[in-house]
Amino acid sequence: MNNRIVVDIDNTLWDFAKAWWEYFKDVDPDVPPIELWDRWHFWERYPDKKMLHDTLKKVHLSQDKFLPYKGAKTFLTSLKKKGFYIIIASHREQEALEVTLKWLHQHELPFDEIHISYDKSVLFTNCFAVIDDSPSVLQKAEEAGIVRAGLLNPWNKGTDHPLFDSLEEVLGYIEGQLQS
Repeated sequence: MNNRIVVDIDNTLWDFAKAWWEYFKDVDPDVPPIELWDRWHFWERYPDKKMLHDTLKKVHLSQDKFLPYKGAKTFLTSLKKKGFYIIIASHREQEALEVTLKWLHQHELPFDEIHISYDKSVLFTNCFAVIDDSPSVLQKAEEAGIVRAGLLNPWNKGTDHPLFDSLEEVLGYIEGQLQS
């Protein structure tokens, strides 16, 4: 078995959407609530890309103020115990690397490598699975023949990817794929 697994951070290990919405609605009160984010690129409806980019960056640079999902540490620890080499991957600027590492260490979230860039697919070679909320990342993983899964969110619920309500359920799915 190839033991590399790529695990997203935002909306996989913590509730990024909620934090981002809080920042975003302060600069644009017309932004809809999260439950109405009916597609991955819902934000393309907003003309001010700089404002959008600035709010994303602001959340990423304040990552250490937020808690991971309740099951994040257990999820990653369980993957490590199963022999996985965990690559934490996130679409964010290199400037956010330090605060991201601080957050991971602060919450004792085990990992072997961190990858910060705008193209996670470069990690798919010799990879067993990808855990992500992005339909486009999950689609690329499917096309590469990689096991894929993620947490169910309003922006990905209409897809045919394996999506679950908790990281515990994602882990159960991954364990089932190990048996296949």
